Amino acid sequence: MKLLSITICTFSELLGVTLLCPITSAQDARSKLKAPAISAMGSPTPSPSPGKTPSEAEQRLLDAQKVALQTAANKLCEQIQVEENDVYHRLSFFEKPVRLDPNSYASPDEIDHWQSLLKELKERGDHVAELYRDLGKNLDLELKNSKVPVNPMIASRFKTILLGAFPWDTINKKTSLFDEYMEAHRKLLDFYQQNWGTWQTADKEGKQEGKPVFKTAALTTTYNRLYAKITSTGRELEEQYIAMTK
Repeated sequence: MKLLSITICTFSELLGVTLLCPITSAQDARSKLKAPAISAMGSPTPSPSPGKTPSEAEQRLLDAQKVALQTAANKLCEQIQVEENDVYHRLSFFEKPVRLDPNSYASPDEIDHWQSLLKELKERGDHVAELYRDLGKNLDLELKNSKVPVNPMIASRFKTILLGAFPWDTINKKTSLFDEYMEAHRKLLDFYQQNWGTWQTADKEGKQEGKPVFKTAALTTTYNRLYAKITSTGRELEEQYIAMTK
């Protein structure tokens, strides 16, 4: 799994500025997580009065407000990108097929290590969900702390446009699937630890080539159920990441 790169919405039609997080040219389209472009909705920056050309002072103030909005949104969007990249990278290690093979663990201590890594991944994923959830509130805070006061009406309209640009249905589904994936992996690691030494690898003639065979049918059933849950949820999760690149 490659690292994600988020292309944040372009506001040039709205503000005459572009909010664009950097894209690594070597990455393909699937690895670019982005919010959809926004259709022209007219400038959220009102003219001083209808039909009147703004004075130099007024134009400087309008331009300064545009920069303040751009700076705040860029900061928040880039933060989301960095954190998404981190989660996506960590997740890739758990998606390796070897993680579903208990024979890949040398000892219960190694399972402890992976349980700690899984806990860290869950915490990072929760943080990303929080960044999405608090995007509007964080934008308000950034603008409040800006050196240039932004007209509240302009700030409110800009926030509406920014929030409306994100594919929230996809983001929310991705978050839900991520939680399911974490829980299934946690149960699998617990299963390995609690039943250490009860499995063996099927021989090449066996029907379960490449999958472990357990001492009892009940253990095999539990393992197969967790295996199926992780693989199916992982595929769905990847589909949501791909959907966020379109």
